[in-house]
Amino acid sequence: MKRILAVLAALILAVFALTACSDNGDSSGNDSADHNGMAMTSMTMTSKPTSMSMPSMPLGMSTPGASSMGIVISGFEYSTPESVMPGQVLTIQNNDTVEHSVTSDTAGLFNEDIEAGESETITVPNEPGTYTFHCTYHPSMHGTLTVK
Repeated sequence: MKRILAVLAALILAVFALTACSDNGDSSGNDSADHNGMAMTSMTMTSKPTSMSMPSMPLGMSTPGASSMGIVISGFEYSTPESVMPGQVLTIQNNDTVEHSVTSDTAGLFNEDIEAGESETITVPNEPGTYTFHCTYHPSMHGTLTVK
């Protein structure tokens, strides 16, 4: 019963949040704002198809699903670049529906929690080598970063 009430309350809050966000007082239907350095545009829904441009990110593939610029989490597995440069800032994209972490097996090197559908960044170690990591929430998930 508590679970049903919690889900119902969350659904009601989501509807209120979406309703509050949908009316910005601008009759043109477009409103640009800056959110963490990215221009965000709201659009009014119409009955005919419209085109929408999405911010692009370089995604050179080195292993299935992995970006040459980062780690991709999908299907409770990590996809990693073939290698990364020392000190490189690496994006981690969590494509799963649950939270994961990228936690170095060597304590203190890196430890980042990534919510479902979100991305975070880590800075890889400055020393070349092979660094293993795991998910603190799912013990069967393991990955390796090669720093060259």
